[in-house]
Amino acid sequence: MGYTDNCDLYGAVLDAGVNRAISHVMSERPSLFNYATADVVANPELWCSKVAHTIDVTNHSNPLFTTLDPLPLIGSDDPTVSIGFCAQVTAVQVDFSPENIIAIPPDLQDGLPAQQLALRLQICGAIECPTPDEVGQVPAGGQFSDQGEKAPTSITLRGRLNCFCLDVVAIGTVVQVSVHGVPSLLAEVTNLEIVGVEPQGLEANLACYLKSTINVVLREKLTIALKTLMLSFSLFNITTITLEPTPDPPIANNPAIDDNQLKAFITIS
Repeated sequence: MGYTDNCDLYGAVLDAGVNRAISHVMSERPSLFNYATADVVANPELWCSKVAHTIDVTNHSNPLFTTLDPLPLIGSDDPTVSIGFCAQVTAVQVDFSPENIIAIPPDLQDGLPAQQLALRLQICGAIECPTPDEVGQVPAGGQFSDQGEKAPTSITLRGRLNCFCLDVVAIGTVVQVSVHGVPSLLAEVTNLEIVGVEPQGLEANLACYLKSTINVVLREKLTIALKTLMLSFSLFNITTITLEPTPDPPIANNPAIDDNQLKAFITIS
């Protein structure tokens, strides 16, 4: 059966091509993959991993990190006490069904099912561990120091970072949804495993947090209305040509994920 038996145009991209594009994005827009508090950003010795970037990032003074607020210590409120941190995505890979790039962990018993994709992330991070002298900045007994002076309303403690790295493998797919009545494409993660984390309760909580985070970001940032994929133009002022995704039927999966490719089928009217 030919690729255009049930449509007018066909296009596909290999997972290897997508991974090459991801590597370019990581080096051109490193701040999308690196996050830390201001003191960590300012001190490369505290980074968990060097940030690879192109000369364009330097020439245009683009940031290597996205700067975030420190993490508050639960229970501190008089004053509020926080600590710095670093979180970096150091590797990203995509694998379109069937599996040929990413080794699916045994705990994901179904492997890489048909019409699904795998996503591997290496995430490195740490929180700053303050010294006793740093903790000594916090006034004992509340808002007033030993000299009776009013203490600051918030304190950020500094310290060393004990970095660690995690391998995360997620299984997901692309589905069609209706957003305010507009047909749209949405990628979603259906399963996720953090390799080598014990005990199971800790792994389950971290996996839940990461899965929820990824799905929320995908819903908020990467939901694509189908109409944005359509193309309409006038041909010699005689007629209008419209290109749009072929519906189901006759194409059951559009886009389709198979043969290590992401495929699209287009109808011309």
